[in-house]
Amino acid sequence: MTHHTNTRSVSGERSRERGHRRVVPAALAVCLASLLLYPLAGAAGAGDTHVILNEVMYHPPGGRDELQFIELYNPGAATVSLSGWSLTKGAKFTFAYGTELRSKGYLVVCRDSVAFRAQYGPEANVGGAFTGRLGHKGARIELTDRAGSVVDALEYRDQAPWPTGPDGYGNSLERICPGAPSNDPANWMSSEAGTGHAAGGTPGRQNACFSALPLPVVSDVGSQRAAANDSIRVTAAVVDAGGVQSVMLAWQPRTAQGLRPWTEAPMQLESGAAQRGVYAADIRPPAEAVVIRYTVRARAASGAERLCPAATEPRPTFSCAAWTETNTARVAFLRVLGGGGIERQNRSRVVDAVVKAGARVLANGASAWGSTAVYLPAGAREPQVFDYVLVRPRKGGFKVHFHNDQPFQHQTGINVIFEKSPRWLLAEPLAYELYRAVGLPAPATEHVRFWMDGRMLGYHLVVEQPNLSFLRRNGRDANGNLYKLLWYESDLVRQHEKKNNPRTGHDDLRALVDGLNRRSGPAQWDFIQQQFEVNEVIDYFAVNMCIQNWDGFWNNYFAYHSPRPGGKWEMFPWDEDKTWGDYDGASRQYDLYTMPLTFGMNGAKVVKDSWFSSGPFGGVSWWRPPGHFSGPLLANPEFRRRFLARLREVCETTFTPARIGPAIDALKMRLEEEVVVRARSRHQDAAAALAEFRSDLQSFHNQVAHRRRFILDQLASDPSYRASSR
Repeated sequence: MTHHTNTRSVSGERSRERGHRRVVPAALAVCLASLLLYPLAGAAGAGDTHVILNEVMYHPPGGRDELQFIELYNPGAATVSLSGWSLTKGAKFTFAYGTELRSKGYLVVCRDSVAFRAQYGPEANVGGAFTGRLGHKGARIELTDRAGSVVDALEYRDQAPWPTGPDGYGNSLERICPGAPSNDPANWMSSEAGTGHAAGGTPGRQNACFSALPLPVVSDVGSQRAAANDSIRVTAAVVDAGGVQSVMLAWQPRTAQGLRPWTEAPMQLESGAAQRGVYAADIRPPAEAVVIRYTVRARAASGAERLCPAATEPRPTFSCAAWTETNTARVAFLRVLGGGGIERQNRSRVVDAVVKAGARVLANGASAWGSTAVYLPAGAREPQVFDYVLVRPRKGGFKVHFHNDQPFQHQTGINVIFEKSPRWLLAEPLAYELYRAVGLPAPATEHVRFWMDGRMLGYHLVVEQPNLSFLRRNGRDANGNLYKLLWYESDLVRQHEKKNNPRTGHDDLRALVDGLNRRSGPAQWDFIQQQFEVNEVIDYFAVNMCIQNWDGFWNNYFAYHSPRPGGKWEMFPWDEDKTWGDYDGASRQYDLYTMPLTFGMNGAKVVKDSWFSSGPFGGVSWWRPPGHFSGPLLANPEFRRRFLARLREVCETTFTPARIGPAIDALKMRLEEEVVVRARSRHQDAAAALAEFRSDLQSFHNQVAHRRRFILDQLASDPSYRASSR
């Protein structure tokens, strides 16, 4: 069975104001039966002691953990004294003497009372601020009475079958039915998200998803293509103690031209019984459909309904591929569809909830979180669907952002690019391959044949975006500070664009650069060892020198500072297109081999050569001043001794024709067909494009041979290197 791309299989409806869960008088008996089946969690025997965990904000948007909160609710008929009661485990708080919670009342305990009131206003009843922190991945929360007995407990997670929205999207985790169990994921739902990047939720008032009755549980939703008639069979398991009245399937095709109207049809009981069964229905997609979006709506005999996925989820539908094609090319196919969220059309009321979810996404400042990416690996027939992705234009292509729980090849951000020069699509992956070969983290790359909304744009390069998933994928702590070095800025803070932890500022960076510049000699070397992962930084500079990454000393890299005690700094490569002899104004032979080994260090002489065009820093066009890191590091005698020794080792073992040549030849085998396909699709001369492609590949072979020889000759004549190698 091919399962949907929305991994949250248990989800729910929205608030009863939308009319989806009205309880009719005939269902009162079922209501009473349900309450007997699901006694109030933690009840101490008397009806006036019922207090439950009702809402949790555990992962506020933008990393603003000061907005974390826990809401209590008293569904009983009498006021409850909370004197001496406590929250334990992840959040710790003891209620003051005299604290009471009235019948049908709410009480919030937050991490920061000032921040909470600034966000949500003064209306909510705030009992105080807890100590500790709610885990983003999951945690256990316990409410205990003054005798230490557990009154209610919740152990949430950020993975299925728990809702997705509360995990950093701006939604809180809301309880649906007060009488259903606390630890049942099916009894929790994502709240509405906040406007813009604000935190959402309903602290101090009734949850938007509130239902007096337990909702039917929908799980194991999946789809499978029937080979006989090309239809798609959707199945879902539905459970309700009082019996299931109906299950409906609503589906919508996505084509290269846009979204088609919705269709709604009943699902039939395939196995089991009314209390617990598997339901199925067939979708017959139109021939031009690429993806099918669908939802399942289950109605219980009590009148309670659940829409699955919930309309408040970041992905408010399931999605499956309708497109079938065997990829016989040597590269993967990547199709991107749409860029404007969810289109509005005439629909049934079940689909209106999905449309409103789209409006929520649009209001959240991410108008393109409605696009779809479909990926078909080389040699494969079954495509992978990534729905509700964010697509943004960038120079030479697009950025595509994926959800954390459904990444693309373990990546949550990719760049799909074809900039001015076809050679750049070869230089960048070759550069990253060399960085990885010496043991450095570098962005993943892949060539694909790319379509945007049905238009084939030819082969493109996919480059991973260095972000939190990049850090995690490479074994780094994602809580560390990540800075991007900008070429168009010179001020220390402005040049280092902070990509995460915006509220902590640049203090660690200022302290580092100040410490480097105030020291020299052995004292500076001691400081360097304390602050930097020395071997990794040396490897970064060594590869820069091999491929003449003239732009990667002053800018065009990422700096990372580990948050662990004694955490150190590293440098990650980025934007490697103008390397391997290329620069602004380079000859088409790419025959620059002589970038000096002093490049990037303090005290290096500006290269003057009338043959080259004048550069922006007073030298040739590839000249750059020393970087904030490279300047003092490469000029430190001990660091430089180690750097030159490592550079020689790389030139003898890794930056060699025997190691790099096969990678260049692999590019030729993989992309020759794509060069022809792209040229013909753009009505260009395919033979000329192929000749340019082969010439570019030869220039890389030349670079390895000539640049390597230059480096080894310079090392042999470098006094500091000769002295260190004795």
